[in-house]
Amino acid sequence: MDWSEKAQENLQAAERLLPGDDAEVDPCLNASVSRSYYAAYLAVATKAAAQQRRFTGEDYYRHDSFPAEARAWGILDDDDSTKLELLLSRRVVADYHEDSVDIEEADDALDLAKELVLKLLDGSA
Repeated sequence: MDWSEKAQENLQAAERLLPGDDAEVDPCLNASVSRSYYAAYLAVATKAAAQQRRFTGEDYYRHDSFPAEARAWGILDDDDSTKLELLLSRRVVADYHEDSVDIEEADDALDLAKELVLKLLDGSA
């Protein structure tokens, strides 16, 4: 499975973790936000790898600098870089803070990730 396929898988997971029509399933907002970020990250990483950009970590693109690097490489414009930074900041809260993200933040994260994946992976979101 390549990174673009993993981006799609993460989008699907993020959506499934949000509340839906099935009232028997409790939402997993933090996990959804984390998957939304990784969907976007993997979409950007797909483009970076296609440009033969070297990893900035040992075997990955460093998360903290990736939005700015992707902007400098011409993969993201200023607006899309800001979206990736917002997704990253929400993932940090979702994964590492005692506070949880709320439903609006989780819904917004999924929407932002879908936008980025759709734009970067030729409409395959």
